[in-house]
Amino acid sequence: MNFIESIPFVSFEENYRRLGGLLFEDTLTEPGYTISDHYFEPVEEIKLSFWKNQNLNFQIKSIFDRLDEERKKGLYPCGVLYYELGYQFIEGLNIETCPLEEGTPLLDITIFQNKTRTKYKNPDPQSFPSFSISDIIPKLSQDEYTKKWNKTIEYLTLGESYELNFCFPVELKLNGDLFLIYQSLKAKQKTKYSVYYPIIRNSRTILSLSPELFFEVNGDKITTEPMKGTILRGNTKKSDQENFLHLQTSEKERAENVMITDLYRNDLGRIAKQGTVEVEELFSIRGLNTVWQMVSKVTATLEESFTWNTILSALFPSGSVIGAPKRNSYELLRTLETTNRGTYTGAFFTSEEKNKIPWIRASVTIRTLFIDSEDKTHKAIYGIGSGVTVLSKPKEEYEECLSKLTVITSPVPPTFEILETLKVSKGRIFLKELHGKRMETTAKRFGFSFSKSKLEDTFQEIQNRVDGKFRIRLLLQEGGSFQWESTALPKRSIRPTIRLGFAKEPINSDNIFLYHKTTNRNVYNHLTEVCKGYGVDDCILWDKVGNVLETTIRNLFYKEKGKWYTPSLETGGLPGVFRESLIRKGWVKEKPTSKDDFLMAETILVGNSVRGFERVTLVTE
Repeated sequence: MNFIESIPFVSFEENYRRLGGLLFEDTLTEPGYTISDHYFEPVEEIKLSFWKNQNLNFQIKSIFDRLDEERKKGLYPCGVLYYELGYQFIEGLNIETCPLEEGTPLLDITIFQNKTRTKYKNPDPQSFPSFSISDIIPKLSQDEYTKKWNKTIEYLTLGESYELNFCFPVELKLNGDLFLIYQSLKAKQKTKYSVYYPIIRNSRTILSLSPELFFEVNGDKITTEPMKGTILRGNTKKSDQENFLHLQTSEKERAENVMITDLYRNDLGRIAKQGTVEVEELFSIRGLNTVWQMVSKVTATLEESFTWNTILSALFPSGSVIGAPKRNSYELLRTLETTNRGTYTGAFFTSEEKNKIPWIRASVTIRTLFIDSEDKTHKAIYGIGSGVTVLSKPKEEYEECLSKLTVITSPVPPTFEILETLKVSKGRIFLKELHGKRMETTAKRFGFSFSKSKLEDTFQEIQNRVDGKFRIRLLLQEGGSFQWESTALPKRSIRPTIRLGFAKEPINSDNIFLYHKTTNRNVYNHLTEVCKGYGVDDCILWDKVGNVLETTIRNLFYKEKGKWYTPSLETGGLPGVFRESLIRKGWVKEKPTSKDDFLMAETILVGNSVRGFERVTLVTE
């Protein structure tokens, strides 16, 4: 990528608030940073809605012909195409005789005069003024969804469609500064296609965190990346890998994905040079912050120079959000859903041209909020849905739909670094390989840049520079740089005995930071302070059903009937490398452990890689 000017977020925010306009941003390519395309100084806004007897066919074609002309002049037409515009571009349909209500929005486009590309370090959302997201109301209950699902299956069984991407809206309210809400939500889902688009004319804003590329045209090359198949990320390495494998091997998800990939191949074949349509990726699994997504990639060489009307007639709306065959599925979904999707599953695009080379990017508007504002109070619509096939089950499909709310409902993560605490003695790092593997696992889970060679260089630097017995605090920043600091370990003639008591309340097993070692230790710090208040050195963490897990800085080990065990950490708890080494050697076994199991143990020890084993005095009152 060409050099991009890097500026502080404070400067970026000040500049944006002064100029306004549209942001199309990539938070995925360079961890820790946002690459931002800022389009500003609007020349004209173009809005079109459905009205009967208005010669819409002519108007739509004229608008898109004009966008091609404005792009060639050096201007930047950008905007949103609403899902209902499909009545114009899907072969066999006619927008002038379609069943839409009058006033239904079809497109909102702004022609901008200027654009800058900059890069800024992602801000810490914890430093922003507080905001709220409330009154989240799915417009279909599970029972209502199941009734619609039964009708959907009926259509599929009759062979009227092979797949139907059935969707419904969710209403919610936001309170606060929309620009900062957008910046906060970006911290929860990193994507190449983040959009912040205030539509000046009507106090509406489109805020999109879409992970799906609809198409990108660069010169005569076109790339599409249809997404089909979603599953939540797991908190532990084991559960995350299990979810990954479930999605990767799911017969239903693979059938769905290949169906839409074939649809894209056929659509591209209508506008591509013969023999150039190619499936470059099939069934790729990509990890987002909250979900795994199954993605395919189809490319082609355009037969003619890019024009909007030609491309949209072949592709819009994306088949990934409709089903196959496209026309039948689109019409059937209208009878099932009964309401407009609007922004949801339409497309958002930016367009520009330099040296007669067009560059057009369009995302599928999923994970997208359509917002009506009044001062700092905002009403929003957020669409969710999933692809239904004859292999689908209603409960699983409904849960998949709701899983796409996670980017809205999950807490905004703080800025943090990945942490390993090492013991160095006589120039040797204890359990170095296990520390490195754990750091790599956590980096992959959170989307941090990670280089094994940089880590090895850092390990070597530590071993060369540290003489004696030291505790090392090793940090990995999101951008991939390592830092470390050392503290001398005191000599101990005898091992101390640790006073342990049970925490006063269970941990929240949904908190991902309890499964990974990072500098975000708010929960641990709070529990430590509470424990010290009633006279113990450390406290035992437990989940809501009473399973014992770990302490705030140590793993637990106990002896039962002559054998050593360590509590399972499936519902919370950091898998220490000292614990892992003992499991691998067969010296201890993992076991789900209740409070009663723990209290009846023959012997209890705690341990970690810096302190080794330590004796315990259990305080139960």
